[in-house]
Amino acid sequence: MKEKKLIAFDLYDTCFEFKTPKDQLSYKQLFHDAGIANQRKALKEILLTSQRSVEDILADTCPDAKMHIHLEKYYENLRNEIAAIELFPETKDVLSSLKEKGYKIAAISNISVPYTEALYKLLPHTFNYEILSCDVGVSKPDKKIFDILTNMSWYRPEEMMMVGDSIYSDIEWAKNAGIDAVQINRNSVGIQKYEDYTSIATLQQLFDILSKII
Repeated sequence: MKEKKLIAFDLYDTCFEFKTPKDQLSYKQLFHDAGIANQRKALKEILLTSQRSVEDILADTCPDAKMHIHLEKYYENLRNEIAAIELFPETKDVLSSLKEKGYKIAAISNISVPYTEALYKLLPHTFNYEILSCDVGVSKPDKKIFDILTNMSWYRPEEMMMVGDSIYSDIEWAKNAGIDAVQINRNSVGIQKYEDYTSIATLQQLFDILSKII
């Protein structure tokens, strides 16, 4: 593994923690209440890769007479959900330490517009580069994300490392782009090495990995 100059981070479940159970997230509840849970995957992708509002997205898909009631409940749940998002205990110290050591850091996240609020509130002016799916119009593991990152940063794949919780969105994306990947798995006991990636139990263990890179 070659020396790294840029460390890219997923946001949710990597740097931030949802306090709301995932099966009760506001958009899931909305799609269920509106009777369109079967379209959830497609609608979620639109939310993740555009600046469109929920009302706009649902206008053509769900002519429900009670939609205003569903939306009121959605926004109330969304406000409570975002207010309850927290940084993992070590996140801020790890990101600050990386920057002090001379690394560039990037946020690369599949995220819809409302959830960017937590990023700008909890980690303002932290990342050198921010590539958010709702801004760039594509989501991980699309390789176009890599092109955007290289155009922004000018670093080569071997100079980068991707850190995230999702095997599909983070590890597969990095693998497809030729970037070394580290999975954060907070249920594990420490550093584990696999064929295509390394797993850690806390972001602090990144320093153990980086210290062994020559």
